[in-house]
Amino acid sequence: MLGTMLALPLPAAAGSGAGPAPNPVETRLAEELLATLGPSVPPDAQVALTLGRPFDGPVDAVRDIGLDPRTGIFQARILSGGHVVELSGRADVEVTMPVPVRRIRPGEIIEASDLTTIRLSLDRAGAGFIASADALIGQSPRRQLSTGRLVQVGSVGAPIVVQRNRPVTLVYEDGALLLAARGRALQEGGVGDTVRVMNIASNTVVTGTVTGAETVSVSGPRVPQRP
Repeated sequence: MLGTMLALPLPAAAGSGAGPAPNPVETRLAEELLATLGPSVPPDAQVALTLGRPFDGPVDAVRDIGLDPRTGIFQARILSGGHVVELSGRADVEVTMPVPVRRIRPGEIIEASDLTTIRLSLDRAGAGFIASADALIGQSPRRQLSTGRLVQVGSVGAPIVVQRNRPVTLVYEDGALLLAARGRALQEGGVGDTVRVMNIASNTVVTGTVTGAETVSVSGPRVPQRP
């Protein structure tokens, strides 16, 4: 059994008793299908798989299996009792995605209490959205995040510690040598972001990496100093 959780359909039972166990063929095919999807599917993904026609024979091996994400139709070739059998049906893959529980504005720090999760089909979730709450907590929006909406990749980043048009310290380090100069940020950014800064002493524009509050580290030519 793979580490990915399976949600297999349980046929409705008469009365109040529990339904029968999931079809073992469907279970095996669901596992194989998730394995083919690979790292593009989060570890908490679930798949509900239904065969297009009944099949209760053994599954000695799954030769190949594929899924059309647009239609949700899967095709599989299995080895059963020494014979190759072709099966098809529908597979619905769902993933859990984080969404804000409130409107979060740029400059705010995202906390765990600001988020909840919703379940979506894999094709609706898409690769352009952040799939993990851990990737959001502690970050700051670059644009306003709406309640209940998926968060696009690139729309959050490290909290802003360098403000546009505000003073910063330009730092150049070369071994034991440390030079510093006053600058004015031409862009805002968080730790790790690349920003442009004007050196106040020389009026030249340099590009550096934000390393802390109001601090930008510059590589390449040394920061010019006031005579």
